[in-house]
Amino acid sequence: MKKNLGLLLGAAFLAMLLGGCASMFHDGIKGSVNKRGPLVDEPAYIFHRVMSGETMSSIAQYYTGKQSMWREIANANPELNPFNLQKDEIVKVPMALATVHKEQPSYSTARKKTTSKKSSDAAAAPSKEEDALEDLEEPVFGPK
Repeated sequence: MKKNLGLLLGAAFLAMLLGGCASMFHDGIKGSVNKRGPLVDEPAYIFHRVMSGETMSSIAQYYTGKQSMWREIANANPELNPFNLQKDEIVKVPMALATVHKEQPSYSTARKKTTSKKSSDAAAAPSKEEDALEDLEEPVFGPK
């Protein structure tokens, strides 16, 4: 009796093992695994709403890392005057140019104006850190 039970369990185990292996090679499963998901088109532009004080060069600096790329952005926006951007105008930044950021910031890309603090004797000298940052900045070419 024990021998028959052992043979019966062994046969059941072998059937399950072989049945599982056979189903792994089933054409239906194999075909569904090799299928790719639907292709989603990447947007061609980032739409940037102009904020107060922004210029083409400040927008180019934010998205591309170079102020000199303002001309390429201006070429993508022939309906806009690159030298006189108005608040709430939409600037299309080609996605191919955007190497630094892919989304519009919640703040203005316009350069922050620095005011020098004056002491009672003379104007305060800029710090070494400010001098180093100014040396690293790319000269402005294009609209201001």
